[in-house]
Amino acid sequence: MTDPWATRVDAEPPRQGISPAMIAAIATSVAVLAIVGATGGYLLANSNPSASPSTSASVATSSSADSSPSAAESPSFSPTPVVSATSTTPAPSGLLPDGSGRDFREYFAQLRAAKLGVLLIFGESGQAGLVTRTSPSAGSRIRAGVTIKVYVAGEAPPTELPKVVGLACRDARVPLGDKGLLPTYMSGQTGVVLSQSPDPDQGGTARWNDHVEITCGESATTSPSP
Repeated sequence: MTDPWATRVDAEPPRQGISPAMIAAIATSVAVLAIVGATGGYLLANSNPSASPSTSASVATSSSADSSPSAAESPSFSPTPVVSATSTTPAPSGLLPDGSGRDFREYFAQLRAAKLGVLLIFGESGQAGLVTRTSPSAGSRIRAGVTIKVYVAGEAPPTELPKVVGLACRDARVPLGDKGLLPTYMSGQTGVVLSQSPDPDQGGTARWNDHVEITCGESATTSPSP
């Protein structure tokens, strides 16, 4: 007969959750999958040459080089060749034009325009005023600054005498030289031209190759009254 006042104790209820055996099985599966994935990635990488590090570096380098501007497109590019300080390249030059048989005035102007010095030598035989020969000879290679001797038939004819008084002393040689005259500086080349001889204002005349005496100095100035 059962005691109705006896305390009833139920059996221990079942535990909830995953059993240790199941956890071990899951861990084993994950490890296997990780090994399989790593092995597959390694095999895939080795089978594709384009994915190798060396190839990638080459592509990057090539792209960088191709994207840089070429020499022709670069703003700093200049087609002008650079001549070194030790270059033996000759100075700009040309060939002496033939003046034989030409009027010496025309030939003289041509040579002066080419920045050449000209020394006229009169007294050659032939038609007066015509060039007979030159030194160096026609066709010789010349350059700016050299002096050409021009031989002319006949005597030196008259030429225009420019007035140079008041010009800077060093500048007087230009208008005189253009007319075939040779300046002779009597007192150096400092200051301005104070006088010249012959002087066109005093009826002076000149012929080609004549010397014109130039006297230079400081011009007299008068201080303005206060």
